[in-house]
Amino acid sequence: MAHHLKKVFGSRLYTPDALPVSLGGRATTLPSPEQLKGRVLIVGKKLPPEQEGSDGEVSEEDEEIGGGGPLAGRRMTIPGEEELGMVLVVPPPSQPRKLQLHKELSDVVAVARTGSRSFYVQRGNCKQHQSPPSSPSSPSSPIPPELPYWTMCSLGEGEAGRLTSESPEDLVMFTKRTLTRVRPSSVRLDSSNPNPQGYWKGGVQLVALNQQTPGAMLDLHRGRFSQNGGCGYVLRPAVMRDEVSYFSAHTHGCVPGVPPQTLRIKVISAHNLPKPQGSGAKGEVIDPYVVLELHGVPADCAEQRTRTAAQNQDDPLFDETFEFQVNMPELALLRFVVLDDDYIGDDFIGQYSVAFECLQPGYRNVPLLGMAGDPLPHTSLFVHVAITNRRGGGKAQRRGLSVRRVGRRGREYVTLRHTGIKVLDEAFKQASGPLKEATDLREDAQ
Repeated sequence: MAHHLKKVFGSRLYTPDALPVSLGGRATTLPSPEQLKGRVLIVGKKLPPEQEGSDGEVSEEDEEIGGGGPLAGRRMTIPGEEELGMVLVVPPPSQPRKLQLHKELSDVVAVARTGSRSFYVQRGNCKQHQSPPSSPSSPSSPIPPELPYWTMCSLGEGEAGRLTSESPEDLVMFTKRTLTRVRPSSVRLDSSNPNPQGYWKGGVQLVALNQQTPGAMLDLHRGRFSQNGGCGYVLRPAVMRDEVSYFSAHTHGCVPGVPPQTLRIKVISAHNLPKPQGSGAKGEVIDPYVVLELHGVPADCAEQRTRTAAQNQDDPLFDETFEFQVNMPELALLRFVVLDDDYIGDDFIGQYSVAFECLQPGYRNVPLLGMAGDPLPHTSLFVHVAITNRRGGGKAQRRGLSVRRVGRRGREYVTLRHTGIKVLDEAFKQASGPLKEATDLREDAQ
């Protein structure tokens, strides 16, 4: 198998070379996205670095519904079938099978796949390490070993959703050091998709979706990765990357260190709206209206709609303004949906999803896309966007900084917010004086 992989993929096959590795199996320098461009990465079981000999033994974990383990015996609702009352009972975990793996095949594996047990083990080790010793004379427990840098934790949809609801802080901390993937549940017989936003806010880097099934979930996926040039990489928020930070996926208010922003959108009109697909017998005109959906942390999720423009197909006029409070801008997504108001059911006309950080203030034309994500010719929405608590030029305000006007000259000085962490506040407190002097020098030079 290793010989065939090398022969078929050739130079496109990425193999982890001898990277500088520190103690604990974590590399000091990792490959950049540029180095991985156009390369094929093999994901599978991998032998430990200290393995000697031509082959070794690995365990094959059962990663089906819930992953067993701590969830064994629990009743789980089938995704998308909650109203029908259909539930599954998580079976008890079976003993992992032992498999023989050749070292040559292990060497071509770039990313080692593990199951949910790695999350529970690492969480238990961290809590045990953070707990105070029983007595002053008792020796401190050793630091738990981290997973190697080439490890990916693969979670099922059901268990990942349970972790985001029951242990959101632990999941964010786990994903700071471990690449994590979520795959759709095997009980989705219609190949439907879960909401990826629920896993993105938990820190999950890879959310697998059924690309053959169009819908709102794929629209959010396209909107998320349309930023950064559509290259497939989007940087996570700083509160989900920094070692000294706190973030919970179930934040219902302001996020510490992240200033909230207010989004005002005026939906003025629409242009060249087509008839919904398969509506030839409904008549010559449509009754469109626009729905604005804001997706993000629970405090940001909201939905508002315009009135129905009755029998005005060519250029319906709405002229309505909506306001949204955004507490976590880097995770927020805005989705425009145009529907045809009908007694039987509102038919889909077009939509467009965009990341909040990509919104530009002013009058904008929003191109509408079809159900499969293809652009609708000459079809758009005409809107006006206004965002408060943002600096000029459409760039987001820097996290952790606030601007206020002081003095008679009306100059803008940058002051530091208190993070609540005493060590950080004292370390950056000395920077306020040099920042003020730098502002004075800049203003005097101008």
